Amino acid sequence: MTTRRLQALGDLAQLVHDHELARTARMARARDATTDQIARLSAPRPAPDDPAMLQVRQAHLAWASGQRMRLNQILARQTADLIEQRRRTARSLGRVEALSRLRETQRKRG
Repeated sequence: MTTRRLQALGDLAQLVHDHELARTARMARARDATTDQIARLSAPRPAPDDPAMLQVRQAHLAWASGQRMRLNQILARQTADLIEQRRRTARSLGRVEALSRLRETQRKRG
């Protein structure tokens, strides 16, 4: 394989790897945001003194429980997607490193 061809493949592999890295970071930020939302919903609130506010508080707790269940499902999907994305990112890094080794070997020979 020619030097120019290996260089072009290496450049392409690096572009793909950069794209995969950016996608991994974006997915991790989305998962972290979901985790923060769950934490905010789970944060303790002071008990109200007013009986009318107690009913509002109970309604809010019921709503928050449903939201936590929905967010936990989203979090599970985001975590699974992130694990798969990390695998793709690692594979793209392997390609970059393999092409780099091939170029280095060819440089030493030639």
